[in-house]
Amino acid sequence: MSARVLSQLVALGFILLGLIAFSMRYYSRTEARIALQDSLWRLTYDIGFDLGDPETEVTVSLPTSTSAAEVEVEELSYTNLRGEIRETPLSKNRELVVNTNIAGPFNVKAEFDIRLRPRHSWDEQNTFETLSASGRTRFLRSDETIVTTAPNVQEVVQTISRDDLTDGERIQRLFDFCSQELKPGLASDGYDNVATALANHRATSLGRARALVTLCRADKIPARLVVGFELRQAENPRPHVWVEAFHGNLWVPFDPTYGYARHMPDNFIPIRRDGEVIVRSATAKDLTQKYSIMRLAPPEKVLQAEMRRPSQVFDLTRLPVEMHQVMSLMLLLPLGALITAIFRNIIGIRTLGTFAPALLAMSFIYAAWGTGLVILISVLMAGYVGRSLLDPLHLLMVPRSSIVLTIIILFVVFGVSVIDYMAPASGVRAVLLPLVILTILIERFFVTSEEDGATFAVQLVVGTFVVAAFCYLILSWEEIGQILLIYPELHFFTIAAFIWIGRYSGYRLVELWRFRDMVK
Repeated sequence: MSARVLSQLVALGFILLGLIAFSMRYYSRTEARIALQDSLWRLTYDIGFDLGDPETEVTVSLPTSTSAAEVEVEELSYTNLRGEIRETPLSKNRELVVNTNIAGPFNVKAEFDIRLRPRHSWDEQNTFETLSASGRTRFLRSDETIVTTAPNVQEVVQTISRDDLTDGERIQRLFDFCSQELKPGLASDGYDNVATALANHRATSLGRARALVTLCRADKIPARLVVGFELRQAENPRPHVWVEAFHGNLWVPFDPTYGYARHMPDNFIPIRRDGEVIVRSATAKDLTQKYSIMRLAPPEKVLQAEMRRPSQVFDLTRLPVEMHQVMSLMLLLPLGALITAIFRNIIGIRTLGTFAPALLAMSFIYAAWGTGLVILISVLMAGYVGRSLLDPLHLLMVPRSSIVLTIIILFVVFGVSVIDYMAPASGVRAVLLPLVILTILIERFFVTSEEDGATFAVQLVVGTFVVAAFCYLILSWEEIGQILLIYPELHFFTIAAFIWIGRYSGYRLVELWRFRDMVK
């Protein structure tokens, strides 16, 4: 097997290894995040009623799973009652319908364990659907509490809505009116009633929701009430009512009480759509409803997530926060070397060593580019002046370079002292890394000028600064260092790129320019 084929296989192997390692870490981090953000809640019903008529039915709405909440456990208890779970096709509700042949008091109890999961930004809260003609008629009609033909309803619609507005703009205007113009009111004063609420600009929470549905239907926009719960610890929570308007083949939620528009928080769980009560019966007496919401303990894997395991060695984010910057800088060095390799082997720009541009860029990042520039100018001036003063002495190369380095060190050290005197809180410790790196570069410059001439050394310095500038532009992105700290296995792709660059034997771009006359 030739070296070229072997190198290609090795590069592909590193890419495959990088993909596997990245996928495994991404999956494990996602699972850990979801496990930490998951919460398990228990919603309890305790419903009592008296059935004097054996033909009476009592309907209890049940929670349904959503993209953010999943009903994991459901336990229903009803003694001496016949029960049947039904689904309404139009509103997609789940309902428990109970009845009996005997009269007397009865009780229905239910427990629901609901897993609340974080929803990703790309998840849809609702699903696309087509509203049939019968469904459109249903969600545009008037009823006892939603009277679309009332004079003040039509007056508000004509004032707010216009024909040149889109459906979305009309819904938004009606929502703004109900959430902002209708001030809080009491149910005892009749502000659950839409006509009374619009006449006095006051409404209860239920009155606002009714008003929004009424105005939408009066404006020929299908709308419905939704009753549900907010999942939070409560002994006797009250059901909350909001609105869904049909727009763009979606039922879009609006809550004029809390101000949520087009999106409801994940912890709001719908119990019944197209209605405002959870339990309903035509003739049942002494109807009582008690609800409770309790958060359950998290799973054991969440509680044991911080236990020491050998696999944690590969998780760099567990290190102390003060070490994150240093580790990120170290992980950026291979990326800087990759940029240098591209410039040297493909473009053809020579530099003072392989790592010099990356180290120079890293020094500027560590100390901020302003501080690095001051140090750079200081080092260059000290090196040039010291070298000029030593030329008449005709010293050997090593002692002469050592004297120059000593002059540079003294020059910069006293410069650091001046900086600390002028601004004690400036953090002069940040200049140490640039100082060391620039001093090494100055030494290489003088050594190269002695061996290959000053002109060639200047070319290397210019090339080094050009490549360092590109390295600085790339490596100064904090997001790159953070990503590499979380997913260090991405450097498997860097190794694969080094292998491919190492096998490159074509023309460098600079050579095409140098030999352009020969091509002609």
